Amino acid sequence: MGLAVGSLLGRGLRRGLLGGQRRWQVVLGLVALTRLVRRVVRPGPGPVVHRRRLHVGEGIEIRHLPPAASDGPGPPGR
Repeated sequence: MGLAVGSLLGRGLRRGLLGGQRRWQVVLGLVALTRLVRRVVRPGPGPVVHRRRLHVGEGIEIRHLPPAASDGPGPPGR
């Protein structure tokens, strides 16, 4: 479904905004509204982002554990 929505969005931008065709402007509005509503009502937390400045000589180790293997009271790792 993502490819079809992206295709409609692209056509709506080209033909609706740039071409001035009223039908494609309506399609663009509906697709944009649908994407916004889906983003707002999507269950679950958003993406997890961690930031930390590294100093010279420091490194990082990234582990991806399944939720069942998570220890501690925090949210499960993704």
